[in-house]
Amino acid sequence: MKKRLTMMCVLVALVSLGARAAPAQRARRPAKAEDTGPVTVTRSATLRVPISSDAVGIFSYLSEAQKLTLWFPDQAIIEAQLGGKYHFLWKGTEGVWSGYVTEFIKGNTLGYTWQPPDEPNETRVRFKLFPQGAQTIVELSHSGFSSSEEMERAVKAWVFYLRNLKSLIEDGTDLRGQARRAPARTTTRRKR
Repeated sequence: MKKRLTMMCVLVALVSLGARAAPAQRARRPAKAEDTGPVTVTRSATLRVPISSDAVGIFSYLSEAQKLTLWFPDQAIIEAQLGGKYHFLWKGTEGVWSGYVTEFIKGNTLGYTWQPPDEPNETRVRFKLFPQGAQTIVELSHSGFSSSEEMERAVKAWVFYLRNLKSLIEDGTDLRGQARRAPARTTTRRKR
């Protein structure tokens, strides 16, 4: 068991170092998806950000409607429980993001379906918190993308919102006023 754990730690370290290596050296995926026949291929992205706060405090910003609106959507309704529903609305965008909670462990894990209005594909979002001394690592996984382009657009938006969450909790600064971003939707762009 110890040997297996050590091997996994080495593998994680190597993958982490590879992810930080010069991005220009990474191969680009072809723009057009290859024909996979009856096999469905989906893509996923995992983002991590350290925040100087406890997991319980951070979890409240992920699961309470009033705190969600401080860093993420402009309006939010969420039933923070397994099977609960949520509705998010951004000013200047059409439609409401709605779905249901798929994972819920208070103070630790929150997952939900993600489907922007007028989009055919549903994806999954999951936040998981890892306390690390005075900090907590917030890990966001977004899975079920049908194309690399769709995933890249979502990652760009999530990077902004995770930075905003960190800024709000650590410094009390909402970055949305500085550079307003549309939520992680796949094809529809926000009207200006």
